[in-house]
Amino acid sequence: MLEFSDAPYHFFPPKPSRPLIWLGRKLNQHLILPGSNHKIEELLVEGDSDAIREERSRGVRHLFVFNHPTHSDPQSVTEMQRRLPVPSSFMAAYDVFLRSKKHTFLMQKLGHFSIDREGSDRKAMSTAIDILKTGDFALNIFPEGNVYLTNDRVTPFLDGTAFIAIKAHQALKDEGEVRIVPVSLKYTHLTNVRPVLLERRDLIAADTGFKIKNDVSDVQSVIDLGMHLLAIYLKDHGISSEDHTNDEAGFRESLNEVTLTLISDLENELELTPSEGQDLIARIRSIRTKIHQIRIDTETGNSRSEEMRKFADKAILAFRILSYLDPYLTEKPNLDRLCETAERLGEDFYSKILTVHGPRRSIMKIHPSISVADCLENVGGKARDAVGALTPQMEKIVQGGIDDLNEANDAPGAKMLEI
Repeated sequence: MLEFSDAPYHFFPPKPSRPLIWLGRKLNQHLILPGSNHKIEELLVEGDSDAIREERSRGVRHLFVFNHPTHSDPQSVTEMQRRLPVPSSFMAAYDVFLRSKKHTFLMQKLGHFSIDREGSDRKAMSTAIDILKTGDFALNIFPEGNVYLTNDRVTPFLDGTAFIAIKAHQALKDEGEVRIVPVSLKYTHLTNVRPVLLERRDLIAADTGFKIKNDVSDVQSVIDLGMHLLAIYLKDHGISSEDHTNDEAGFRESLNEVTLTLISDLENELELTPSEGQDLIARIRSIRTKIHQIRIDTETGNSRSEEMRKFADKAILAFRILSYLDPYLTEKPNLDRLCETAERLGEDFYSKILTVHGPRRSIMKIHPSISVADCLENVGGKARDAVGALTPQMEKIVQGGIDDLNEANDAPGAKMLEI
């Protein structure tokens, strides 16, 4: 989901309570992870956990980075770090803290803090650096910035994570070091959840007035449903979508043109100039950031609120077109990817997080830590060059781990389906 928060930003600092952290981890282990929201029946940790423990015993500061494929990631990470054991703090989007006063209290007492992911949040950056400098807690960051529900494919990492690691390491001087620990997260279904998936598909279809064809595969039916939802979104924005049922290539081409037009128009309205070689997802991120900056500006936000709401809707539409046209499902049509796609359609239509389809296995592959000091040395101590080197390195390692876990996956979720 691609969401915008209209709420004025307020920074929520960490206020860790070790007794509550201990209790929270126990509740997460026994109640939350296996509960109906996550259904994690197995959690496996691969990699050299002993190396992390040894480094921590030497005073190494750890920054853990993960892909962000599901809404169960913080809970899985919490259990992994309970086993290590490593006390840790999450950097979390500030709208998570706005759910209720009770939720805010618990998040802060568990040691977590907020970040305005659409803007330049100096308080959050400063807090993250201080956590690493102090060393009592490890720091957890999801560099993708959002849950994209594409477990097998990492979305490009944002540069902020590497920047935090470098600045914290430089601040330590000769008093310690910061190392980055990439971790690959993989979820797979332990049972054949096809009946549940089809029931959800049929519910979305009924609620949107779409008739599922009897003579198509499950994969094609979900793709067709996605195209139907996309046509609704286009119509809501006054954009006609011609029926290209006999010309799929033409249909996709026309939708690509719509996406480019939407993005270009928004950039013109917001006076943004895309960087050379910047892909469409990155351009949408830049648009989101600018919209958010205007929305929370106390001087201009109120007077332009309706205009920004329309711009935000168009940005979300552009993202949806890109994600719906992505061949993610058809390039490897297994049960897990079909569930992810159906889950994304449901979240888009109902604008809420849905329960998962069935019991799952969560696998976490811990990779050898990356020395920030070595990276800085390799680029002559230039922080900007180090950021440019570390970010793709982290992303490549995490993606490689996911590929390895997929290769070894023998769960029912990995079963290939008919297209």
